[in-house]
Amino acid sequence: MATDGPDPLKDALALQARVRGLQALLELQRWQIEVLNKRLYSPEPGGVAARRLLALKRSEKEAEFKVPKGVNDP
Repeated sequence: MATDGPDPLKDALALQARVRGLQALLELQRWQIEVLNKRLYSPEPGGVAARRLLALKRSEKEAEFKVPKGVNDP
């Protein structure tokens, strides 16, 4: 029997699929917030960028202080 009216089962399945999609998006956003909070409020002093910059500065200083060996040096 064909009816021209709305199909409640079809509407319910479409709504269920949309809810699942929104739940997955919400879970992704929660994970992103968690990751960003860990970066911003790290227990170590300074953020990730600050630690990388300090490591770069240290490596540059170490490279400056290395004395090259001369040809006649033992």
